[in-house]
Amino acid sequence: MYNRDTVIFRQEKQKEMSEDFIQDLNEYFSKKYVNFDLISSMPSYESITISMVLKNRNRIEEGEYAANEMRKIAYQPDPAKILAELKERYVDNNFTFSVRVAPLKVRLKALFHAKDLPGPLLAKLIRNYGDDPETIWERLGVSQRLWQKTLRGYYVPEKVLLFKVFLLLGVSLEDSMALMKLCGAYYDFEDARDVVVRYLIDYRVFNRDMIDKAFDEFRIRRIL
Repeated sequence: MYNRDTVIFRQEKQKEMSEDFIQDLNEYFSKKYVNFDLISSMPSYESITISMVLKNRNRIEEGEYAANEMRKIAYQPDPAKILAELKERYVDNNFTFSVRVAPLKVRLKALFHAKDLPGPLLAKLIRNYGDDPETIWERLGVSQRLWQKTLRGYYVPEKVLLFKVFLLLGVSLEDSMALMKLCGAYYDFEDARDVVVRYLIDYRVFNRDMIDKAFDEFRIRRIL
């Protein structure tokens, strides 16, 4: 039975949860993002000294820590304003192919069906998370032929393809980092996309609408 008050309550609750989610993401981003060249180019940016960051802490022991932290948005006098300016001006020019050709030695090992290559281990991870590695290719936006060669080890997945797998399957941080290392990839906190994806994985946010909202909030191209 339709209940207008119930519908309105749910809509308001969803809006509240969405606002809380974005606030959490903003705080995380402000503490993690380290592209100082871009941060310092914002109109409201102010220079921060080490003493302002350390306050009552030991300047000698924690000086190196402070030198890095003072470059982040979180330590600005008005971090919300800096972040808003950065979102407004951010241009997502991050482009990579889904895969790269594996080195010759790796391709030779793939001929003999070696199990310790990125492709077979990616297939194992997908199975461990309850999906079929042979049929997931369409949801990842790649061709079946390219995907099959990737699973066999002839191609190495690039970071954007790994991110798609992680977000689709709800992969843990530990598993994501282990596979990325094997593929020669890592989370780059100078890249807004990497910071957003890392937040989603850190806090186990795998709802598709919330993932899309997080990407849209920072003007990043959706990858799913």
